[in-house]
Amino acid sequence: MKGNKESAAQGNNDVEKPADGAEPRKSETTPRPRKARAVKNPLEEADYFGEQYCKREDLDSPDTLLRMLAPAVVEVIAGVRNISQLAAHLSEDVYGRLRDRSVKVAQERAKRGETPLAPKLRVANMMNQEPRDGVVESVVLVQSPTRTRAVTIRLEGINRRWRATSVSVI
Repeated sequence: MKGNKESAAQGNNDVEKPADGAEPRKSETTPRPRKARAVKNPLEEADYFGEQYCKREDLDSPDTLLRMLAPAVVEVIAGVRNISQLAAHLSEDVYGRLRDRSVKVAQERAKRGETPLAPKLRVANMMNQEPRDGVVESVVLVQSPTRTRAVTIRLEGINRRWRATSVSVI
């Protein structure tokens, strides 16, 4: 049986073997850092791990997502829905802009001392247009008892699912 000094001399820094033959234990030293994997071809990496745009035939119907997403965006701005509930359906840019807008509205509401009230919303009408394969541009009319809003949404088929890459409320 080799002692601690002999195993360290042979380059085995991870495990210390006691001289009495007991179970080896890990040393108290920190593990060696791993080398970062160098990307040899960034274009090839994007082909495998980047955004993969899909054709229309590979995706579900966008109508159900649009009917859910349009009122949900209005609810986020009204302060009654958490933006994180929509994260899976929004691109990073849209998520960030909608989050910033909802925070700004919430701060203004707090200054006035108002509490957010859940609006009773329903989808009145929806018109879709497909400018190219895998892209849907839609206008969804969302009605509340006091006003009607138009929500424009651009959906793109990314990684075999619809993602909203542009959203605006008029």
